[in-house]
Amino acid sequence: MCMLKYCYELGVKYMTIYVFNIDNFRRSPEEVQYLMDLMLEKIEGLLKQETVINEYGVGIHFVGNLKLLDEPIRVAAEKVMQVTAKNTKSSLLICVAYTSTDEIVHAVQASCQEKWNEIQEVNANQSQNAEITEEKMQLDHVIKLVNIERHTYMGLAPDPDVLI
Repeated sequence: MCMLKYCYELGVKYMTIYVFNIDNFRRSPEEVQYLMDLMLEKIEGLLKQETVINEYGVGIHFVGNLKLLDEPIRVAAEKVMQVTAKNTKSSLLICVAYTSTDEIVHAVQASCQEKWNEIQEVNANQSQNAEITEEKMQLDHVIKLVNIERHTYMGLAPDPDVLI
């Protein structure tokens, strides 16, 4: 909360903190459980500070492969994101169950699925619209950087200016 207040006073619009790397799941089960319990405690603390967070206009976003988290943590994180969804003065991105490698894989898979769905739709409509050429189909279904960027976890914020 102190860092949020300082960043707010300094006019920092986007803050990102790295809380739990996917590789941390390789720790002993006791360590992982301790970290999960601590994470749940801190997320619940954010919910208790909802009034202050909303006063500062901070939208909180948990980014990463949230499917890897225990259900109580995932539910609490989703609740924090929901109660701060309308806050647009600044954003706090909390990277949890995150690695850049996993983010790239996720973005590529999501982009491929999106293009596959588009191809299926075009094929279904092709009999109705005979003017769709093979060349146009090939160009429309190439995955481009913009497609992948749209599916990244960190696409919620611009690239950082300062890394501390």
